[in-house]
Amino acid sequence: MTTHFAEVLARESASLSGVTDRAKLASWRRRVVKELMTPQSPYVLALRQSGDVPERADLLDRWCELIAEMLDRLLQSGTAGGSPCSSAQTSRADIDVQKTAVLILAALHGGSTLSQIAQDPWPLNAALDIALAPFAGAEDDSPARTGNE
Repeated sequence: MTTHFAEVLARESASLSGVTDRAKLASWRRRVVKELMTPQSPYVLALRQSGDVPERADLLDRWCELIAEMLDRLLQSGTAGGSPCSSAQTSRADIDVQKTAVLILAALHGGSTLSQIAQDPWPLNAALDIALAPFAGAEDDSPARTGNE
């Protein structure tokens, strides 16, 4: 497996396994956005549309599994759905972990592409806002998140 693919999976495995509540989810989000906004980070290199397609597909499948495991853990702990902080007011039974994991990965991939072109984190954060809505706490309106400095 390509070095940057392995590095992303190692970092994500360690990071996502520690996400047990909204605060840790927000910390993971800030870290991954920072990685995706750093031009030569392993994350950017791994998501580029070049290289070995089966290896890239394996990376995305494995990353999606890690995200799904984290989402399942949050659901089991009661961190998602039906709470006053939940933007979507979704019940836990309404959340499909596999689809939500794909949505988060799509937000990371597509949002980072748009953000890199615009040289602004706003598109990535907007995509993550939607993908993470059932799990989000209070909105983070910091300049780094909104792109308004």
